[in-house]
Amino acid sequence: MEDRSHYQSLFEPRAIAFIGASTTPTKWGFNILHHLYKGGYAGGIYPVNPQGGTWFGREIYKGLADVPRPVDLAVIVVPKERVPGTMRDCAAVGIRAAVVITAGFSETDAEGAALEREVVSIARESGIRIVGPNTMGVFSASPSPVQAVMMSTAIKPGGVAIVSQSGNLGTSMTYRFNRREIGISRLISSGNEADLKVEDFLEYLETDERTKVICLYVEGLRQGRRFLEAARHVALKKPVILLKGGTGTVGAGAAMSHTGALAGSFAVFRSMCRQANIIPAATIDDMVDVAGLMLSQPEFTGKRIGIVTQGGGWGVISADLCEEAGLELPPLEERVVAMLDRFLPPFWSRRNPIDLVAPGKVSMVTDAIETLMKHTDLDAILLLGLGYMTARARRWLDSPVLPIEAMERPARTMIDAEMELLELVVKQIREFNKPIIPVIDLVAFDEPADGNIVKHLDREGVMSYPSPEQAIRAIAGAQEYFRKRKSRA
Repeated sequence: MEDRSHYQSLFEPRAIAFIGASTTPTKWGFNILHHLYKGGYAGGIYPVNPQGGTWFGREIYKGLADVPRPVDLAVIVVPKERVPGTMRDCAAVGIRAAVVITAGFSETDAEGAALEREVVSIARESGIRIVGPNTMGVFSASPSPVQAVMMSTAIKPGGVAIVSQSGNLGTSMTYRFNRREIGISRLISSGNEADLKVEDFLEYLETDERTKVICLYVEGLRQGRRFLEAARHVALKKPVILLKGGTGTVGAGAAMSHTGALAGSFAVFRSMCRQANIIPAATIDDMVDVAGLMLSQPEFTGKRIGIVTQGGGWGVISADLCEEAGLELPPLEERVVAMLDRFLPPFWSRRNPIDLVAPGKVSMVTDAIETLMKHTDLDAILLLGLGYMTARARRWLDSPVLPIEAMERPARTMIDAEMELLELVVKQIREFNKPIIPVIDLVAFDEPADGNIVKHLDREGVMSYPSPEQAIRAIAGAQEYFRKRKSRA
């Protein structure tokens, strides 16, 4: 059986040596060390620099031999010419894993490629596994946060793992997940993949209990067959969402100069993804949309969608988009229409999409959802047109022509009513164990933090969307994945 103990050294180290520590704020040897300390890592952090001294009151050791305890992980930020010698020093003290931040290797020229081969040769002789070189770093949420990355924002712990062949794309993905209160389990910027590759991390994440969804940014693969087999196995247990870079001629050339990766044929790659039940993402936002839905909603394998909307136009375009995406909008049976007639206004649409035409009561929305959940065989409900009540009430309170004392009570009633609606929808998702996906107009995304209903849902663990297009793409991607996984189980 393959020895996988190096992953524990990488993601759950008992102590870390930071080689290339600097007190100069413009250097990565300062910034990444700062992020590591600030991130709250509970183990020992040992800055190393031949010049010695202190890092704001913390001792800087002149060499690894001076570090007073065993170290599992080395984070290396030294000039490229010093990396081979640094790797030998790591071998001498028994370090098992290294993150080589330093660039200037195979992504540059033949000389850099030769230097990279030397580093890998030293590591393999001594049993060290390498992330990089030319990497943004790694983050691990558990059991103690390891924020050995270039990005400075605090990373929320959670269930999404990110493996990215681009450091800045990995950062962008993480920022977007953070914004939506979706936490990260592991973040790996794989860099040049001189040693550990995307395939290695996929195989590790298959059995990582803290990871529920895997997001990949890939420019090219060095072991295509192995990737396909690994992805097939992983996709039987947890979703894999992939954004591919280098799909065109110019992009493929840029990928080669970026990480040294050969992009290969996009058509072949796309076919491979379909075989493995990988979920394709066209953009970073698509990736976040699908992952957010999968983490916040029950699984569903069917295509039958019900639309409940507070305005007709959104219902019309959503119906078109569902049809385009291969989703079905089954008509309402007469008995269901009769049930809805009992409490909906006489001018409701009497069809799917159900247009409530600006309902006057919260109960009209939730009763309509309950009726559909109990008396139809729909697989999911798309709830459209949220956000207007709160936005309108906020405008009253902000208006220079309306007295605050006159508007405070009706505004508060309106805001509380929409908040009550959200709370009831969250309860209905749990009660019926079927997806109810909220689409909230963009105006609500821009509200101040204390009145932002999107943020409220994010904190409740329910992903909402600023447009029907984004929601329906996410629904279609998730449904196709769950359907295939069930058929292959």
